[in-house]
Amino acid sequence: MIVREYLDGNNPEQYHIFDSHQEMMGDRGVDHKDQDYLVYSYNVHKNNKPKAGDVFLYRRPGKSTANRKFNIYGGGVIASITDPDREGNVLAVITSPFRLKEPIEQGDERIESFVWESKKKTPGSWAHFWSQYGMNVIDEHDFYGLVGDLDCTVPVKTNPFNAGVREASEEIWEPAPGFDLTGFRVNIETDDDQTAEPSSKNSEKRTITGRHIDFEKIQKANTSIGKAGELLVLEMLREQYEGQGAEIEHTAAKMGDGYGYDIKIITADNFEIRVEVKTTTSPYVDGFYLTPRELNAARLCLYEGAKKRMSYQIYRVYNFDAKKKTANVKIYDRFDDREFRLAPTCWKVHIR
Repeated sequence: MIVREYLDGNNPEQYHIFDSHQEMMGDRGVDHKDQDYLVYSYNVHKNNKPKAGDVFLYRRPGKSTANRKFNIYGGGVIASITDPDREGNVLAVITSPFRLKEPIEQGDERIESFVWESKKKTPGSWAHFWSQYGMNVIDEHDFYGLVGDLDCTVPVKTNPFNAGVREASEEIWEPAPGFDLTGFRVNIETDDDQTAEPSSKNSEKRTITGRHIDFEKIQKANTSIGKAGELLVLEMLREQYEGQGAEIEHTAAKMGDGYGYDIKIITADNFEIRVEVKTTTSPYVDGFYLTPRELNAARLCLYEGAKKRMSYQIYRVYNFDAKKKTANVKIYDRFDDREFRLAPTCWKVHIR
């Protein structure tokens, strides 16, 4: 995925570039509480501009790199900010973290030729460009112009206290060479009451034969647990509907992640099923995350489904084990959020 798609739905008041304090600080005798992709520490007496909901990039200063060149390597969203201690120190809690697959390094054409709108830069020099304190405010144009089209992944090490909508479904997973979905053993649960406890009387076991697997696509796309789960469910559906005249589209791969669902099925009698896949390696079936766009897509199908002949389903893939080739899948058919307890992970606040 690219950064712009990953951050779709965020409407921050500000964008920032924060210097990371984590790398090589021990050698310099500096003790920081920073933990990349978890929390960012700073002092409100030196900078009090960040707000909850703001989006930022990480910059590693040249004095903290082996080649003495700065680089921009990731970022995230500020979920919340702790109250200042007696000295004014706070922690910005990070959600929706991302890591650039290819960091931008000083000297790269992308950044050396970049035309900034929010900051003034002397041509051919970085002198006096970056804030001495290491926190720079930039505008939306500069943020997305710099990294919006770059590929990113989601770090394994994300915040357990305020994880945001991305953590549970987008764990990083580097597949072993030659990995494929053939022979994956899936335990499917379809209990009608949709409780968190699996129902033994309404379950079936299925082994994926792999007749429709695009191995080249898997090797290119398997950079996260979430993407692997999508491909597993896609193969399950293709085998299920084989010979029935249904059209199955991998919407997330073809059109991007902005539609609120990953897979679309149009049956032979022209009924449309929109499928969202939520995948984790954890053994817990509930507690998964929905983005606002996904929730809106589910509600649209629920309220207008009878008229438009459509349904929204969630395939909850958990206990995903790539080595053993096993997974549990719980299917929430015709998903209705009124039957669940939704817990907000953050709020955006505006003055009345």
